[in-house]
Amino acid sequence: DAWGSKSYTLVLDDRGRSALGRGGCLESATAAGNERRFVSFLDGRTGETRHVPRAAPGLGSTRPGIVRCLEKVAADCPGVALRRGTGVLRVSRAEGGIRAHLEDGTSVEGTHIIGADGKWSRVRSSFPSLSSQSTMATAPSFGVSMFSPTVPRAFETDRTYVVSPRRECMFYCIASPHPSGGYSVSVVCHDETLERYPWLAPPADNVGANASVECGWDDEHSAPPERTASADELARRLEGLFREEMPAFHDSLDGETFRAARVNRRV
Repeated sequence: DAWGSKSYTLVLDDRGRSALGRGGCLESATAAGNERRFVSFLDGRTGETRHVPRAAPGLGSTRPGIVRCLEKVAADCPGVALRRGTGVLRVSRAEGGIRAHLEDGTSVEGTHIIGADGKWSRVRSSFPSLSSQSTMATAPSFGVSMFSPTVPRAFETDRTYVVSPRRECMFYCIASPHPSGGYSVSVVCHDETLERYPWLAPPADNVGANASVECGWDDEHSAPPERTASADELARRLEGLFREEMPAFHDSLDGETFRAARVNRRV
């Protein structure tokens, strides 16, 4: 649950706040997050910025941050036992209920199981009747995730920035403050983006024996693009792209931002 190459910040609206309130963790989530009062649109070339106030302030947070707040509440609930450090390997039927087989070799029995374990759900895949009801669709877009350890120059921490180059570049950036400091920067690309920047092409799938390392798109990992030999080369090319197409945005960023870059496909 730590911040990683596939992490991103999120903004909760009134419905999200209400859900946390019903779960008893709104107060802790608010203390751990930060308020978002604006969406700002930045011209990456000139630095010209237009600020649009939100109808109601949002709550900026991260998935790991929300998980920690929920765990604190769950730990105090009677009959609840939290297990960390292992995941579900598969699920089978047991007498009177189900059995979840965990990656550490142990198992847990119960009457019900909630398969809130993502698009590659091992809970869902354990039951053919459930697997047959799902359809996986690959969107014709992908993203490059980066993280700046410092707040970009002249940026505020109470807003999300949408940064745009020339329209024909076929990409844009979302820059969002991290609750614990720094900024999350996501480059949203489309398949058409590759016509101008083929070095951003997704890598080929490489699952199986090497699935535990950065390997491809059909899993929960990210990796450098197919035509990029290393993370250093990806950083160099991205920095050059930002310098050329979004010089004002480029000049506001910490150089470490580009060295943290990884590519994540949307599914």
